[in-house]
Amino acid sequence: MTRSEWIVDRAVLPHAIQASCRIAATNGRIDAIDQGEPGSTAVRLRGTLLPGFVDLQVNGAGGRSIDEATPDALATVAQAVWDGGAVAFLPTLITAPWEQLLEQVAAVAKCIEGYRGCGAVPLGLHLEGPFLTAPGAHDARCFVDPTPKNLEALLTAANGTLKLLTIGNARPGAAEAIAHLSKHGVTCAIGHCDRTTGFAECVDAGARAVTHLFNVMGPLHHRDVGVAGMALDEARLLCPLILDGVHVHPAMVRNAFRILGPDRFALVSDAVAAAGMPDGQYHLSGIRVFAENGVVRDAEGRLAGSALTMALCARNFLQFVPQAGPWTLARVASGNAARLVAGAERFGSLAIGQHAAFTLLGDDGSITCVR
Repeated sequence: MTRSEWIVDRAVLPHAIQASCRIAATNGRIDAIDQGEPGSTAVRLRGTLLPGFVDLQVNGAGGRSIDEATPDALATVAQAVWDGGAVAFLPTLITAPWEQLLEQVAAVAKCIEGYRGCGAVPLGLHLEGPFLTAPGAHDARCFVDPTPKNLEALLTAANGTLKLLTIGNARPGAAEAIAHLSKHGVTCAIGHCDRTTGFAECVDAGARAVTHLFNVMGPLHHRDVGVAGMALDEARLLCPLILDGVHVHPAMVRNAFRILGPDRFALVSDAVAAAGMPDGQYHLSGIRVFAENGVVRDAEGRLAGSALTMALCARNFLQFVPQAGPWTLARVASGNAARLVAGAERFGSLAIGQHAAFTLLGDDGSITCVR
């Protein structure tokens, strides 16, 4: 039996911020949250303790990519995610030739199942594509329809690890695919689609989120609101945003938060191998991408993921939305993502029975993980 104890200046609990808080855990699960007298081995933490951040979309980090599909690559990415302020994440694969993608899915699934590293916990796979209609940095030649045959092949390859799938609402068969995947415990998000065709049907079928609000969703106009406008208006959808100040202008971040509030807004990194690394050349699903001044683009100049960590996302959120504080940050960086994904229920809040994996917002502005 392993016993751990911390004493912290402030802790963000589900319904309050508790000052001078003692948190204790046994075998990695919280079993006490109070203001009792700490033991002699308690660790003193200066700052505000939040539930550990959860990142829904990590294509790579630390110089490695998930599509390498090796245990070593996953371990490196997981450590970089932890160093970047998140305690759990969804390793993410993007569009690739179908048979190659199935091989990647099967290989990453085995890596996730066998992961025993010290970094962030890989909760399961996020597949962004190939059931899309708008490419962004994806190869549109590899897009396919979500036919029953393709869905069965995908679910077989993933072997229960597929937790989140991004699908274009205008793709033929999208609503039927969402209904089928939802029955198998896969959360579906609408994304990479620049037409509103089928949007309402996909939400009614069970879609619960969008993938990176505003990006690769077509224009937003007051008479033709597009996918982004419909997502903002749909109370059933969680709306993650990439907060590097480039993917979404800070003014639009503030506008989105005013509409979505703390319950429907979420932070996501969409990180690639450049995350946590110096500017330079990296790879994403076989294509070269270039990080310059922290912004990642492909050879054609299109945004291709980001170099963000969740710590950077959090800092930018607090800067862009100055009225937000630690309680709101706990929701948008942890709680909302955790409740979206099956199997992540023990992350996302500081409460009895939850995983003892935290993100500490230091009084000096630092953001670090604690386990």
